[in-house]
Amino acid sequence: MKKLFLLTAALAIVFANVVLACPPGWTEYPEVETITVGNCSYQFIYCYGIVNGLHSVSISQIAVISPCTGEDFDQDAQKVTDAILIKIATTPFITEWAGYETIPVCPGDLMCLLRMYDAICYDGWVATSSLDPLGTDFPVQVMNKCDESERCCNETVTICYDEINNEYVITRLGGGMMGPDCKEPCHTNCEY
Repeated sequence: MKKLFLLTAALAIVFANVVLACPPGWTEYPEVETITVGNCSYQFIYCYGIVNGLHSVSISQIAVISPCTGEDFDQDAQKVTDAILIKIATTPFITEWAGYETIPVCPGDLMCLLRMYDAICYDGWVATSSLDPLGTDFPVQVMNKCDESERCCNETVTICYDEINNEYVITRLGGGMMGPDCKEPCHTNCEY
């Protein structure tokens, strides 16, 4: 438990210059998580809150842990983003917050989340480092944000559990990005 706390503290330091707080009315501080997709590990921070009565999440930053690079994320952005959203949805306090004891079983019911405030406009990746729980530096790459404008991927995310295939099923329905255009050569994490 102590190692988990120290790791969370170290990750919070990495992201401290990126996101200081969640949107007004949301969680006070962002949550930090790590996932592995294929051979790469990704750290991300997110917030959650209610927008117009809808349970909403916002992915504020994604870091790629070395030896992988931002190029690995860009080549597999949809799969990584799906894994991030599944990790968020299956976190017990998020599942309960959304009104479920567990993720619903397909096809009978769906857990629904709205993605808000998380269209990150970026033009590549910046190498930096983080500290592990023992105080040792380890390299990561974070998105090089082009600006801090508020944008929205405008996706409705549904998640259920397929008992036959023993996996989570995620569907993302987009209505088109909301907010200012992301100027070339920049692009957003909403594009696949």
